[in-house]
Amino acid sequence: MISIFTRGLIRGAVTLAVAATAVTGVASTAQAAGPGGKLSLSALSFAQSTVNSTAGAVADALTWTVKDSSQDAVQVSGHVTIRMYDDAAGAFVGHDFVIPFSYGNTCCSSDIGAYVDGTPQESTYAYTFVVPQWASSSSVTWKVTKVTLEDNLGNTATVGAAKLQTFGSTIATTAAVDSGAPTISGLALYQNSSPLRPYVYVNGTSAQVTYTFYIQDWQTGFWKGTLKLAGPGGQSVTTPFQYTKSEMSTAVTCGGGFSGGNVYDLYCGVTVTLPAGSAAGNWRVAQIVVIDNAGRQATFKNPAAQSVTATSNATLTASGFALSPNPVNNWRGDVMGSLTLSAAGATKGVSAVYVNFSDNSCTQWGATTVNADGTISVPVRVFSSSQGCTVTGIAVVDGAANVALYGTLYNAPDPGLAFQRVPNTTPPVATSATLSQTSIPLSELSGTSVQLVVHAEILTAPINSYAYYIYNAAGEVVSQAFGGTGQAADGTVTMYLYLPWWNGMGPGEYQVGFQLSDSSYLSTFYDVLGDPRSQPLPGGPLTFTIVDDSA
Repeated sequence: MISIFTRGLIRGAVTLAVAATAVTGVASTAQAAGPGGKLSLSALSFAQSTVNSTAGAVADALTWTVKDSSQDAVQVSGHVTIRMYDDAAGAFVGHDFVIPFSYGNTCCSSDIGAYVDGTPQESTYAYTFVVPQWASSSSVTWKVTKVTLEDNLGNTATVGAAKLQTFGSTIATTAAVDSGAPTISGLALYQNSSPLRPYVYVNGTSAQVTYTFYIQDWQTGFWKGTLKLAGPGGQSVTTPFQYTKSEMSTAVTCGGGFSGGNVYDLYCGVTVTLPAGSAAGNWRVAQIVVIDNAGRQATFKNPAAQSVTATSNATLTASGFALSPNPVNNWRGDVMGSLTLSAAGATKGVSAVYVNFSDNSCTQWGATTVNADGTISVPVRVFSSSQGCTVTGIAVVDGAANVALYGTLYNAPDPGLAFQRVPNTTPPVATSATLSQTSIPLSELSGTSVQLVVHAEILTAPINSYAYYIYNAAGEVVSQAFGGTGQAADGTVTMYLYLPWWNGMGPGEYQVGFQLSDSSYLSTFYDVLGDPRSQPLPGGPLTFTIVDDSA
């Protein structure tokens, strides 16, 4: 079983030096405090205590046995932690390998310890640890640094490094020395909005700025790093980040929950928090430090990336926000509206206004204009699909790059603006209806198409769907259909009746009822038999006759 981390590490031939999974007996038992002190580690050992990985990664089997003196325990689980110790430096280097295990679990990942045999009172587990080819120096020791245990009764135990020394918990390794430091690429400002708005609000509230990038290190892989933002007046914020592997899946993350790739080629997202009251003005990436699992460090000063502007709305402000028209009648087509505001404190005038909405049913559309009274209007297109949209962000920028921010997008003062759709309360109204044929010879039935044209009032919401029902003289439905439709400019709605001539539709009189529905989901029913919502069709019922012409 080779973990996701270590699989990528095998770049040369892998020397399999895995012994049988028999547990090496060790007399000393490690036990840590917990409710009743029930759990203990009674055995732990690697199959090989010495390996040479200079030619390629080496797989080594680790087995361990857990005891639980409580006869009521039915489940045991825990974690085994392994880490590299640089013998020359006298220090641990690189991230932990944390291996979860649980009683009875033999499925399915190579990143977990597998249950071998036993009962909850004494159970054995195995894991294939792949000793990486590359290391911080030619002489390193891979050590089990900690084992944690727990059972379903709430008992816990932690076996530390001192006690683990009594077991076969180390692998003395002659390794290939990592010769290169990590590199980065693709540094970019990230925001969960589109288009990108490189502004943050820091008046009485903190603000978060996220940058994404890729980290490559093809030998030992990425371990940890820091990202530093520098702002006006010598202010700066430095944020640490590191490689993290999920216990529940093969996913790896770097920074604030961003995932993708593996430890050798990793997608990373680092979120830096600017504290409330941070200096207003331009904040940029001043430095990124990345360190690989051999401790090799690379420092990138002033890397190219878009900066962000912080503001407290102290210099430039906006007020008098209004939307027009509102409510908006966009039932039958897109509507052009505007957001109007007044700005104060602008240096060299207002150069731009950027508006964000809660969804894509509204969008800023066209050039901003300055009105005769000095107010500023931003054109907005409200699409016909929109049932209303909320303004989530407004950024006002002047000619000196000062910014004023408003709305929930920036965690700034919210002007509470939203386009509302004109409500529709009137369902479709039919004024009359006609059939293209009212008498059909039986011999021509199979080739006949009857057109139903309904004349309807043009109201707020357009008619967009229909249903029709054809009844025989006994009031039984002999044909029905439903579907989408459109309302013509003169208000008419056209349907084509389906006549099932092969299914017993013979001579006699037939009546047609129908339903009209609009885009606000209101419906009206005409001559639909048995439906209490139905009403008589103006002008009388629609009927047609099939004439027997066989004589």
